[in-house]
Amino acid sequence: MTRKLIQSAFIMAIIVVTLGALTRLLDAGLGCPDWPGCYGQVTPPTTEENQLVDSGKAWMEMIHRYVASLLGLMILIAAIVAYRDDTITPKAKSIAQLLLVLVIIQGLFGMWTVTLQLLPQVVTLHLLGGMTVLATTFWLMLHLNQTATPDILHKPKFFSSLALIALVCQIALGGWTSSTYSGLACTDFPTCDGQLLPQLEFSQAYNLTDFAEKNYEGGVMDSAARVTIQYTHRVMAVIVTIIILTLYFKLRQITAFKVTSRILLFSLLLQLGLGISAATMMLPLSIALLHNSGAALLLLVIVYINYLLFSNRQDNLYSTFIR
Repeated sequence: MTRKLIQSAFIMAIIVVTLGALTRLLDAGLGCPDWPGCYGQVTPPTTEENQLVDSGKAWMEMIHRYVASLLGLMILIAAIVAYRDDTITPKAKSIAQLLLVLVIIQGLFGMWTVTLQLLPQVVTLHLLGGMTVLATTFWLMLHLNQTATPDILHKPKFFSSLALIALVCQIALGGWTSSTYSGLACTDFPTCDGQLLPQLEFSQAYNLTDFAEKNYEGGVMDSAARVTIQYTHRVMAVIVTIIILTLYFKLRQITAFKVTSRILLFSLLLQLGLGISAATMMLPLSIALLHNSGAALLLLVIVYINYLLFSNRQDNLYSTFIR
């Protein structure tokens, strides 16, 4: 029962991440300016009932909340069932408990996203939280399904760990790019604003201590700051690409990872193509949404690789780096 619950939660997590991205891309994050209701109601009022309501955005926001709440309920039930299930390992039980904590924190960030009026720091953490819940659910599913792991002597654990860390940083930068409305700061490629190295303004672009009480919908930064954010995201993409390509070349030398390495390469190239297309095509909704989904896919592939490389022994990311 625990396995079926987590498999269902994993599918639901994919839907929630997609709905969250769609809500953000449609500028529907403040479709309902209060929380947990919408203009004080369980369902959004009609425009006739309240002239301030954009019914489309309000429903988009509330659908996202309802589906996310359902995911939270599923994870709560799964954590309780896993705790009482003597057939699963203590490690899997611990992951289930961790997942419950993560989804509670994610719910809080969802509330703060609205009450703090799309504060970029909170929106970015909310996106990261969604990806973390998705990855952790997938990680738990692998443990519960007891996915077979190849017995390999020389495993590229360092690069698989580094790829995961670098990708998480890139997803955070992508979230910051989106939450500060910097996606269209550079609409050319490989140049940015017509220059290989545009004028950069880091002090404003990454002022993480700005918590002013104002509405951040549409963005409040000037052009130079947004260009800096977009340019930084691109530079990090190059770094992540180099790391993942290194991991790919190491994995393809291992017979058991031939297929997995190809999936990794495909996911990377797909994400790069979507990122370039999003900028040069003026951020169409379909491409922007696929770019978010591509990041999730690449994250899951790298989580899977790390699971296969680390599951046979009591190794962890920290011990890999201090050896």
